[in-house]
Amino acid sequence: TPGVEIGRRHYPLTVPFQNGPTSGKDVFVPLDYIIGGQKMAGKGWKMLVELLSVGRAITLPSSAAGGGQAAAWSSGAYAQLRKQFGLPIAKFDGVGEALSRIAGHTYVMNAAISVTSGAIDQGEKPAVPSAILKYHCTELGRKVGNDAMDIHGGKAIMMGPRNYLSRGYMATPIAITVEGANILTRSLIIFGQGAIRCHPFVLRELHAAQNEDEQQGLADFDQALFSHVGYAISNLARSFFLALTHAKFSNVPLNTPTRRYYQNINRYSAAFALASDFAMLTLGGKLKIKELLSARLGDVLSSMYLASAVLKHFENQGRRAGDLPLVEWSVRTLMYHAQEQLHSFLRNFPNGFLAGVLRFFIFPAGL
Repeated sequence: TPGVEIGRRHYPLTVPFQNGPTSGKDVFVPLDYIIGGQKMAGKGWKMLVELLSVGRAITLPSSAAGGGQAAAWSSGAYAQLRKQFGLPIAKFDGVGEALSRIAGHTYVMNAAISVTSGAIDQGEKPAVPSAILKYHCTELGRKVGNDAMDIHGGKAIMMGPRNYLSRGYMATPIAITVEGANILTRSLIIFGQGAIRCHPFVLRELHAAQNEDEQQGLADFDQALFSHVGYAISNLARSFFLALTHAKFSNVPLNTPTRRYYQNINRYSAAFALASDFAMLTLGGKLKIKELLSARLGDVLSSMYLASAVLKHFENQGRRAGDLPLVEWSVRTLMYHAQEQLHSFLRNFPNGFLAGVLRFFIFPAGL
């Protein structure tokens, strides 16, 4: 196109990019060239954001998972070949612990991508899961990279043609930064979107409040509000019962070695719903600026989603016995993280009395 200048490429952290700055002078763009035609003029940002909910669940998470798999294969092989004191370093407990984390984190990433991609293939636009995957897969990829570097030691820090880790390690912050910086994603987006989109009544209340037909809107709002109150009360009772019994009587569809994990997810789902309702009820719009509270609730939501994805992936793969240790490690780690983030949420809740009430119903036995 006359007047358009292209050709330069970005070069972030020594990684060649296929995109770069585009500039132009006296460039004529016909209205027919606008995607969607003249009626879509001025709506480009809206279209980009809508596509982001799909692309964000695929590109960066799959890159992180691919890096995790490469790190798992290379670190496992290197730990068997590299010897110290006459023994392969894989025999040392410290190295074995790092290898376990690499394998477990990589399994979580693969499971999350597989399950979420399946939903996208069926026509879904998973805005909240895409934010969860973008944040957690890139963060897990960073952890895997750190462990792989530690295992390889000096081999990983000397640049050269035989160093297969250094470039990927250097490029890690790129995935952390683009398509929504991770700090922003965790602090605002995951719970900020999830609290509304995943709640059975909040979205209905918002739509009713915005209804131009005041009479119909008031009727719809009243119905949604009373349903919301009933839902909160039922969550209160359900959370207390599941916590008191450690969810042993929670109804789950499978009688397999993973049965208890489904029950634990049920327990923390009820606890999360209860904490979210009370946070929105007492803090209202201030919850948006209470970013650490929002982030902790987002961590609980993310842990449950990732644990559910791990269990679903295990079923989709035919319950392979060799995968069971990875499944157990992954779900236990994720649910422990959910538990600790709920504790942190309650410790930092601004209303101490209400935090004590919530703690009684969520952790009646202290755990």
